[in-house]
Order: sequence, then C-alpha cells, then structure tokens
Amino acid sequence: MLGATRKVFIPPEKEVNGFGIDTDMTEARYETRFADARSDCRYLADISPVYLSSRQAAGRIHSYNPDAKIIATLREPVSRVISQYRHMKAKIDTSLGPELALDIDAYLRAGLAEIKRAQHQENSWYSASMNIAHSFYGSSLRRYYDLFPKEQIMVLVYEDLIRPRRFWEKGIWEQDLRKFLGINVSQRYWDNRAKGAKMAVSDEVAGDLKTLFAAEVAATSELIGRDLNQMWGY
Repeated sequence: MLGATRKVFIPPEKEVNGFGIDTDMTEARYETRFADARSDCRYLADISPVYLSSRQAAGRIHSYNPDAKIIATLREPVSRVISQYRHMKAKIDTSLGPELALDIDAYLRAGLAEIKRAQHQENSWYSASMNIAHSFYGSSLRRYYDLFPKEQIMVLVYEDLIRPRRFWEKGIWEQDLRKFLGINVSQRYWDNRAKGAKMAVSDEVAGDLKTLFAAEVAATSELIGRDLNQMWGY
C-alpha cells in the first residue's frame, strides 16, 4: 500500500532490523538499504515488526531521527501468537528453534512457563516466550509514546483491515494513512498473502493467554484512545 504511492521507498528486503536488532547492521550499512530511493520520495520506510517489542529500538530510533513517524500495526494478541507460530513452523529449521517441534499447545505452555519464571530473553528469536512477549502491546507502545510526540505515532488495527464492513465504512486504513502521512494511499493495493490451514489452541491455553494479555490490552486501549477490550473480547 505504501510502496504503490511512489512517495514511499521500501527496501526490497522487508525487515531491515537495524537499531540493535541485527548486531552487524552498522549505521552506514543501514543507510545503504535506502540508497536506491528516488529523490522525490517523501518517506523512507523501514518495516521491521520486531522494533515494537524490542526494549532498545525505540530509544535508538529516536536518537537516529527524532522526527520519525512511527506506525504500529496490532492484531488480537492470541491470534498474532498463533500466526507467528504457524509462520515459523513452516519456515524455520527446528534446529534453530527446538520448541517449534512441539504442537501448538505444548509450545505455548512452555512459553507461558518461561514468562512466569521471568526466564524469556529478548533475542531468543524462535522461542515461545519471545513470541508471546511480542503481544505485550501496552508496554511496547509506551516506550514510543514516552519518546515521540503523540502526533508522530499512529496505531493501526489489523481487524479493521480484514473484517467485513458496510460500504461507507470501508477504507479506514487508507484514510488514516493519508491523514497521517499526507500522501495518497489506496487500500486496493492491500493483499493478504497468508496461505495454509488455520490453527487453533485449546480453550485452556487460549484462556491462559488472554488472562496474561488482559492488562496489556487495557493499557493499549488507554494509550490509543480506543476500546480494544471490546473489539478483541477481553
């Protein structure tokens, strides 16, 4: 959607993972990712989802460019955890993430246990506990709201993009992005490419996750001024 505007340059490599995520990504190397941007591009976009949950990225982004516009996209927390597991299960060698050999309920129980013992580590990329921690939206967003002016932050909600709407309610993402960025964004360029069978967790595990996420959903609702508790059923 952003790339189609021709006012936003997006590197071919989607997840640049600078700002301390990829330790080999020096500032000079980071900037080479944007070397092919046309002179008339208004924005350079770094779409790296892990920046949201990283404890250090917000501060490093602010030091690099305090005028940056921050766009966060959020999905119902349990659904996001399931989606990430499904993605990694299909793409990641279990020698890199042994927990991915587990079925989804066992995987999530292991992650919940690690979080309860405060043993999860931010760079344990394929672990269940880190997957779960990525859905701590309130704590993660707070780092950005503490550093950047509110008018430089926009939070989009995934369910607004995918749920059926009456015709006069459609296009909420493009309306918000147009207003925020000042460029002509069209939602017709959006395409959800996720394929494959859906996964579900047991009611017990889903309940444990929702209990864990409830305070984070409430904090997020307060930050963005929107009742996500009602939307997501918390």
